[in-house]
Amino acid sequence: MEINDILYLLADTTRLRILKLLKQGEQNVTKIVESLKLSQPTVSHHLKRLEGAGLVLKRQYKRWVFYQVNKSLLKSFIEDFGLELDL
Repeated sequence: MEINDILYLLADTTRLRILKLLKQGEQNVTKIVESLKLSQPTVSHHLKRLEGAGLVLKRQYKRWVFYQVNKSLLKSFIEDFGLELDL
């Protein structure tokens, strides 16, 4: 995924709120919905976009779906982004 695509995804306030929550550790969808006071379809939509970009990882246990931040991809993105800007 291109840097521009990731920046576009991160420009959304809801997705940033989800990532901030997931930074605390793995969460299931129900917990994310309750914590952010958003509808389940809204949360699922944003999680699907974040997962598609590789920014979050999904794990299913029985009927529960858990998400966590993909720290290695974010670290790589930050390093690459710094190089793109020649920082």
